[in-house]
Amino acid sequence: MSEWMVTTSSAVVLDESILQLWLLGHNVDQATILRMPAIQPPVPSRVLKSYITSQYRTYEMMHHYLHHPRHFAGQFMFPLSQSAKQHLIERYYSFDEAVIREILGKKLSSRTRKDLDEVHEKTGIKLTSCRRQFDNLKRVMKKVEDAEGRTLIQDIEHQFLLPHHLARQYAHILFIADNKLDTYRKRLSCYQFADFEYCGAVFMQYWTASTMDTLPEFDPHLAQDVRDLKSLILNDRAVLDEFRNRVSNNLAQSAHPPVLERIQSNFKVVLRNMLTVGCMINQQKEVRNIFVEITDKLVDAFLQVGWSPVDMELFYNGLMTEFHNITSLTSRYRERYGTSWIRLVTGIKLASIRLYRQPTTQSLLTRSFTR
Repeated sequence: MSEWMVTTSSAVVLDESILQLWLLGHNVDQATILRMPAIQPPVPSRVLKSYITSQYRTYEMMHHYLHHPRHFAGQFMFPLSQSAKQHLIERYYSFDEAVIREILGKKLSSRTRKDLDEVHEKTGIKLTSCRRQFDNLKRVMKKVEDAEGRTLIQDIEHQFLLPHHLARQYAHILFIADNKLDTYRKRLSCYQFADFEYCGAVFMQYWTASTMDTLPEFDPHLAQDVRDLKSLILNDRAVLDEFRNRVSNNLAQSAHPPVLERIQSNFKVVLRNMLTVGCMINQQKEVRNIFVEITDKLVDAFLQVGWSPVDMELFYNGLMTEFHNITSLTSRYRERYGTSWIRLVTGIKLASIRLYRQPTTQSLLTRSFTR
C-alpha cells in the first residue's frame, strides 16, 4: 500500500515596506510607529501591529532558508513564485555601503563581528542589520573560497543566485578582504565604499592571473615583468631620456606649459613611483598598502602639480602609446613587456583617477614627488 503525504498552505503575502523595516533591524513596536503615518485610511495601532507581527513571523521563518539561497529557491514550504523568491534573496543579501565601508579590508573574524557596535554607532545602522550584512559577507566568503572551475563572480551568482551587479560587488569586496588591503589610513578617510569597490574591480581585471581560481590572486608574473621594466627603463639613461621626450611631445599639444614643465622635471620620479606600485602586487605585506601608495606617490603628487583628471589621463595614455616607440629599447623588450606595461599603466590610470581627491591641507603639504 502506497503512502502519501499531503500538505496545504495559504499564499504568502510579502509587504515590501515591512520587509525593508525588518531588514533594517527595527523591532515590531518600532516598525509600527514608523509605518503608522503612512497608513491611509488610518487604522488602530493594534491592528497594524498585528499585521506587522504576522509579516515579521514569516520573515523569521524564512531566515534560515535565506542562508542557503539555492535551497530556498527550491523549497515548497513557502508558496512563492520564483520571481518573489529571487527578490527576497536579492533584498536579503543587499547591503548598506556605509556599513561595508567600515568592514572593508578587515579580517572577517569573530573579533570583527564583536566590534560591529562601533559600526552601528558610526553609521547609525542598527546593530541587527550590521550583523546580518557581516554574516552574509562571511557566508559568501566561506562558500566560495574552496570552489573551482568558475570565476569568483560566476561562483557567487551560482551559489547565491544573486544578480550580476550584486555578485560583482561581493566579488570585489572579497578580493579586497582576501588580500587584506588597508582602507583605514587617515589619508584614505575621504574615500567611500564605491571608490574602493571600483579599484578592486580594476585590480581584479588588470592585475590578477587569468585563471579559474575562485579567489583570484595578484599575478606574480606581472610583478616580475614590472621589476624587469623598472631596471630596463630607470637604469638606462638613453631609454629614460627618449621616453621622457616622446611623452612630452605627445603632451605638448594638450597640456598647459607650466604643468608640462613640472612633469618633465619629475618624469623619472613618477615612473619610479608607478613601477614601485607594480612591484608590490605579489608581496603580501606590501600590497596591503597599495591604496596608500597610489594616493601618496601618485594622486597627491599630481594634485601638487595642479593636474586635473583629464591631464592625468592624457599623461597615462602617452605612457602607453610611446612605450612601443622607444627605439633605445630593443624591439625584443618592447614586444616581451608590452602587454604587461599596458596592464600596469591601465590599472594605475583607472585607480588613481578614481582616487583623485583633495586631501587636507596639512596632508598635502607633507607630500611631494620626491617622497
